[in-house]
Amino acid sequence: MTIDLPPRDGIYRLGVFGSMMNPPHLGHHALVDAVHEALDLHRVMVVPSGIPPHRRPPQVSPRARLTMAVRAFADLDHVVVSDTEVDRGESGEVGYMVDTVDEAIEIPSLLGYDDLVVDVALIVGADQVATLPSWHHWSELATRVRVAVVARPEQLDDAAFGEHVVALRAGGATIDVVDMAPVAISSTLVREAAARGDSSAVASMVPAAIVDDVLRLYGPATQE
Repeated sequence: MTIDLPPRDGIYRLGVFGSMMNPPHLGHHALVDAVHEALDLHRVMVVPSGIPPHRRPPQVSPRARLTMAVRAFADLDHVVVSDTEVDRGESGEVGYMVDTVDEAIEIPSLLGYDDLVVDVALIVGADQVATLPSWHHWSELATRVRVAVVARPEQLDDAAFGEHVVALRAGGATIDVVDMAPVAISSTLVREAAARGDSSAVASMVPAAIVDDVLRLYGPATQE
């Protein structure tokens, strides 16, 4: 795993966004852009999952999802795609975010940037806020990162969401809530359009660089 580092001392503000990328889509672009701008990050590291800890792996292989992610984000200079969890998965290891964050924090010293500190913003969706305390070694992870919670306007007004944020802060977590305009795209919608062979719908939801990949990996022939 590598990240671009500025040739100076100080703080390197790095967003870390873990996702199945099954498949990547323009909603992921919008989310990454929103957090990058709101928190004035140097880079956002997108981390496709290998063996996820809380769900069954998708049928599309980790390496194929990683390849799509690299192509999908290639035009965004502020994004780097990490293969760390895919590599771990290919070795039979579950991909835990606390391990990914620890690797990112250690990168400057490994590259000789002894006076550069990585300030990690862990990017999650509002629907993940309630589950964070159940994450592997959450108490340790919470001391290493600030959590950037991306929420749509209607989620900001939800009482349960507010209560979860208050509880996380009371437990010592640093929470930044980032408001993002609604984007009516999801990986599920992309997969459903591909399964129908609806190339126009797929093209409207994913970066142009991966339209053919999505149709090949999730298209009608894969449903047989």
